[in-house]
Amino acid sequence: MEENSKFSQLKEGEREARKEILISAALDLFEKKPFDEIGVRDIAAAVGVSPASMYRYFASREDLFVEAFIKDLRSIEKWLDKLMEDTEDFTIESFATALVTHLLDSESTFQMMSYLMIKGKMSPELLKKYNAVQRSLLNKIDSVIEKAGIHTDNRLFSHVLYSSLNGILMTFRNYPGRSKQDIGKHIHRLSSLLCKIFRYGVASPLFDDMSRKKNSSTADVH
Repeated sequence: MEENSKFSQLKEGEREARKEILISAALDLFEKKPFDEIGVRDIAAAVGVSPASMYRYFASREDLFVEAFIKDLRSIEKWLDKLMEDTEDFTIESFATALVTHLLDSESTFQMMSYLMIKGKMSPELLKKYNAVQRSLLNKIDSVIEKAGIHTDNRLFSHVLYSSLNGILMTFRNYPGRSKQDIGKHIHRLSSLLCKIFRYGVASPLFDDMSRKKNSSTADVH
């Protein structure tokens, strides 16, 4: 009985290892080509397997894309952990600069984020994984806000900061007729302005009531 259990664990481990190889291959391709130009055949060819074999590990191409994004978010979370640990005075501005710089430099992350914002669909199992990673990331933002001297137990403020920075990137990252350098400067300028508005706006008496109580309608990303 124990031997069967060990074999089952070995098989499951091999399965997860193969999934990781396929996810890594997809992430590499996302750096080079747009999502709509990447198919199952491209990913399969990158790791030397048949397209049909991919469906043993992922129900669809979209499921593979979501798993890849979840893996990428986990790596961003670890990177943020280290950044916060190594930076003595990690402020809202530090967080905004770090996130914006990362998303300007990482084509794969930006493509996956854009894809999920437009599609917005995933299986219940993947949604559970995705929400867990997002919750963990928002916990980091909570601590950044608290360190800035903004004392609030309302997760909505972290949602606002995170989504606003993403919105700036979605709006201007590939703005036509502008150089990459000019776009980068403009996005950093806007994110800096957002941080100032956020820092002094949340401290305003207008938000006192909201700061004192949690909003029960907050989505399952808290």
